[in-house]
Amino acid sequence: MVAAPLIALGAVRFRYPTSHDWVLRGVDLTIQRGEYVGLVGTTGAGKSTLCLTLNGLIPHYTGGVLEGEARVDGQDTRQLSVADLSALVGLVFQDADAQLTMSTVEEECLLAPRSQGLSRGEARARVEAVLTELDALPLRERAPQTLSGGQKQRVAIAAVLTAHPAMLVLDEATSELDALSVQRLFALCDRLNAEAGTTILIVSHEMELLARHTRRLLLLSEGRLLLDGSPREVLRERDAFRRAGVRLPQVAEFAERTTGMLAWPALPLDEAEAEAALRAARR
Repeated sequence: MVAAPLIALGAVRFRYPTSHDWVLRGVDLTIQRGEYVGLVGTTGAGKSTLCLTLNGLIPHYTGGVLEGEARVDGQDTRQLSVADLSALVGLVFQDADAQLTMSTVEEECLLAPRSQGLSRGEARARVEAVLTELDALPLRERAPQTLSGGQKQRVAIAAVLTAHPAMLVLDEATSELDALSVQRLFALCDRLNAEAGTTILIVSHEMELLARHTRRLLLLSEGRLLLDGSPREVLRERDAFRRAGVRLPQVAEFAERTTGMLAWPALPLDEAEAEAALRAARR
């Protein structure tokens, strides 16, 4: 028997209670377990709304009108509670402060495993393991409000991961971080995907890092999924990116603009690939 996709959206449309406009307009999307996916689009494209659809906050929390089919691990999200879905899809928001409500980091991270029925001892053991994995164990007694932006983001991720979700969704989680913290976050996603098999969906404007780290890239525009494929395939569609108002990675833009002068064997995704191609062309 073939396992159901982890995420299966079919002709999904959604509008919020206070709006007459559809934010999602017929989205079809399938994500298998273990995939590492990037999602890009301008402000207002529907990226956050799509993320909220994956863990049941739409429609259970937001209200509004949801049409089409939204399934997680083969189950209709309308028939599951947000608590049920949190064990499958963990969502980290752009604003970590919006997720951190408890008096200490440890209490924050205990919420998910305790809600799953684990004893306090079992839950604390799980929290310690996750905080250790994220290099955040020394923060366990700290108040979340006293942490730096990067530390808060790590704690928000830790609080989600203590539920052991099959999928981690990061909705613009890099936007408030410095460059070093952004690179560390992508490295963390690499490790979770490669070592724990966690399915990753990361929404970000960091095009260079998305091209380098993810294995699949989605372009969303005005609530419609325009492109879906490997980063190398998708980034060739320069006109689609221009129409959607999303920039290409600088190295890909350079390659596209110099195609008439240089015979690129493939679209470079990072500086190392571009440098190797340029060196080969000079021989």
